[in-house]
Amino acid sequence: MSTAIVLLSGGMDSATLLYWALQQNYALQAVTFNYPSRPSQELKATRKIASSADVNCIEVALPFLKTAADIKKENSDAFKGVKLPEGYIPARNLIFYALAYYYAEVYGVNLIIGGHLKSDREGFPDATPTFFKEVERLVNSIKLRKEPNIQLLLPFIEKTKLDVVRIAIELGVPLELTWSCYYERDEHCGKCESCSERAEAFEKSGLKELANYSKRTR
Repeated sequence: MSTAIVLLSGGMDSATLLYWALQQNYALQAVTFNYPSRPSQELKATRKIASSADVNCIEVALPFLKTAADIKKENSDAFKGVKLPEGYIPARNLIFYALAYYYAEVYGVNLIIGGHLKSDREGFPDATPTFFKEVERLVNSIKLRKEPNIQLLLPFIEKTKLDVVRIAIELGVPLELTWSCYYERDEHCGKCESCSERAEAFEKSGLKELANYSKRTR
């Protein structure tokens, strides 16, 4: 059985990815990243999902990591003239995958699995297939153990959120445990981009949404 590291966030995509990877018979080690603006509900969701799948999850503290919105509050000149996607964190995926590769080399794991979707690349320049290919190339060029290469697998990179909902239902993913909202609150806001994308996917699927919203977008 091959061992793989899975990046787990607590959202629908990564939860579905975790269960997909289990179906592929990988032995899994999950990694998640904690930073100041991360909603506490998302961290709780991550722990619940990992527990439901009986997968160990390493929690990596990143106290320096801030969203662009938080940076602008501290420095109003930051990102001046730049249109920022909601929830944007500078170099987020570069940081996350560098750390995932760190654990891969430490534990002798040759596979890292990420749950990025096709829509992610529309707002985030560090979520494109080209970006991930470059990260994979760079990391394999600098690691001491040259063979075998550490592979980055993105099984949902051409999938939509609707696709993920359907895959999740087929796999029996406990979507009621997941958290999609960008903000710190007791229930999903229903207005942020992530909530809107989630709600739309469920509406298109015809399936019952399992999350509670303060205000539905549709």
